[in-house]
Amino acid sequence: MAPNFVTEMSVSFERGDFVEFDGLLAVVVGTDGDGRAPEGHVALWFGDPEGQRVSEGGTGGSRPEVLTVPIDYC
Repeated sequence: MAPNFVTEMSVSFERGDFVEFDGLLAVVVGTDGDGRAPEGHVALWFGDPEGQRVSEGGTGGSRPEVLTVPIDYC
């Protein structure tokens, strides 16, 4: 099942949804409903635009950066 792309009209978020935050595309990795974010917030992962595949000389093993932001900001 493909993830949803959340638009401004959506009011609920699920893990795997794509959202825009401050002009950047992010993926919802936690919600207040699943206990992975405070009430009224979502946890977002932006990926690593500077990341490089191990097969192309990257080191791998990087730690993901996840931001918890108010739902209203998405």
